[in-house]
Amino acid sequence: MTSPLRQLAYRHRWIYDTVTAISALSVGGVDRLRCLGLAALDPVLPRGATVLDFCCGSGEAAAPWIEAGFRVTGLDVSPKVLELAATRHPLLTCIEGLAEDPPCTPASFDAIQISLALHEFPRAERHQVLLSCLKLLKPGGWLVVVDLHPAGPLLQLPQQLFCALFETETAIALLEDNIPEQLQQIGFTTVEQSVLAGAALQRITARCPDSGMLEGSGELS
Repeated sequence: MTSPLRQLAYRHRWIYDTVTAISALSVGGVDRLRCLGLAALDPVLPRGATVLDFCCGSGEAAAPWIEAGFRVTGLDVSPKVLELAATRHPLLTCIEGLAEDPPCTPASFDAIQISLALHEFPRAERHQVLLSCLKLLKPGGWLVVVDLHPAGPLLQLPQQLFCALFETETAIALLEDNIPEQLQQIGFTTVEQSVLAGAALQRITARCPDSGMLEGSGELS
């Protein structure tokens, strides 16, 4: 169920921007929030590498990758936000489609980013999104996920209030689940998790195994 405030925030951009700005204070502001994915993978990717931003929205989290010299594709189900993304970020290649079944060539990206979007999916669809990431990454490619994490004592109440006002039950489900463990079960390797913002956010990096290991994975067929 979607809360009325969430629906209002979608209709009025300034409400969404204000909520985002307040939420980002604990990590140093909106600009730093949008760079969390890039900061994690920048040391391991060569310039010019291909990056897919899942659920890219208007492209704000893809922009730092473009500015850093990567070739970025943004995927989203909404043609309206993709039109806005293309206007704001002309170097962003935009593709309309579902993250659960993306219209992209398998093994075609060096890295995939999911920034503050995984919590929007119910558990079954979330599992399928992560499988899609594994399928679309080149052998040895990287996934970075930035999303909610159960907050520590200082931010626990604000997080609960935020979820009650602006999120759906899918966000609560993500907070209850162990995403690094799920990534390992799916077949990712080198899974590492860091918690940020008073533990209210998590950043997870994971690697697609090499081609030999992928050939033995029945879930990707």
